[in-house]
Amino acid sequence: MRGELYQKLGIIVSKMAAEFLGKEAGERIDSVSEYQEKYQVSRGTIQNAFTYLKEYNAVQLIHRGHMGTFIVSLDYPKLQSLCNFKSLQGIMPLPYSKGYQGLATALYEELSGFDISLVYSRGAANRIKRVCEGIYQFAICSKYAAEKAMEDNENIKLIFDFGPKSYLTKHVVIFRDSKCNRIQEGMRVAYDRSSLDQCEITTMLTKNIKGIKYVDLRADQTIAAILSGSIDAGVWNYDDILERGYSNLHIKPIPKEMDLSKLSTAVMIIGKDNDGLETMLRKNINVKRVRKIQSEVKSGRKVPNY
Repeated sequence: MRGELYQKLGIIVSKMAAEFLGKEAGERIDSVSEYQEKYQVSRGTIQNAFTYLKEYNAVQLIHRGHMGTFIVSLDYPKLQSLCNFKSLQGIMPLPYSKGYQGLATALYEELSGFDISLVYSRGAANRIKRVCEGIYQFAICSKYAAEKAMEDNENIKLIFDFGPKSYLTKHVVIFRDSKCNRIQEGMRVAYDRSSLDQCEITTMLTKNIKGIKYVDLRADQTIAAILSGSIDAGVWNYDDILERGYSNLHIKPIPKEMDLSKLSTAVMIIGKDNDGLETMLRKNINVKRVRKIQSEVKSGRKVPNY
C-alpha cells in the first residue's frame, strides 16, 4: 500500500513540475483545491507534492492571504529532472539543406537550458510513428503530413507552425529528357511511400495520366536516379538542387493551381496527451526567433550548430 501511495505522489509531483516549467516568478498559482480537482487526487497528496517540490528547492512560493499563492523563484533544471521527460529527444528531417540545418540550430538554441538531442530521419510517416510510439517526444514535419496524420486519428497534436517556406522553399519536378515539360503517359516516376509529401504531390501530378510506372525510390535518391536514367521524372526539394549545384538538371515548377503551401510549412508535433511537455515547449520556443535563426543560417550569416 505504501508503495502505491509513493507511486501516486511521484506521478503528481511529475505533473506539477511539468506545469511549473511553463510558469515564471511572480505568477499566481492555483489553490490546493483547484489542483485537487484538476488531478483528481486527495488534498493530502497535493499538499505532499508541494512539500516535496519546496524541499527539493525546485520552487519557492509565498502565500499572500486572500490574494492567493505566488511564485518567488523556480529552478527549471530541477523541475525538468522531476518530469517524465528528463531529457528532450526530437526527430526531424535529415539536415541536407540549409533550411533544415537552420531549424535544427534554432531548436538547440531555443532549448539550450535543457538536455536536448535531435535525431535525423527521412520520411514524415516514420517520424510521426516514432512520436506516437513514445520513442521521441517531438518531431518536425510538414504541416500537410501532420494534418493528414491527425485526420487518420494518429495520437499527435500540432503545437508550433513555423510559417510559409520554413520547411522548404518549394517542390519541383525533375525530368530526364530536357525536351519534356510535363509528366506524360508511360513515364517511370519516382514514388517514395515513406514521404507523405512526395507521395501527395506525385499523386496529384499523375492523376488521370495513363500507364504511369511508379518506381519505389527514396525521395533523396531522385537526382541520382534521373542522372542514371532509371526514372523519367520525380518530385524533389528545390533547395537541395540549388545547394548541391545541379544547374544542368531539367526542372519545372509545380503548376500554380496546386496549393502546396502546407507542404512547405514546418510544424512541430508531440503526443496528443502530453500537456506538460507542451507547456514547457511553448514557454521556451519562440517562432519568430526560430525563423530569424533559420534565415541567418540559410544566408550564411550564422554558422549552423546541430
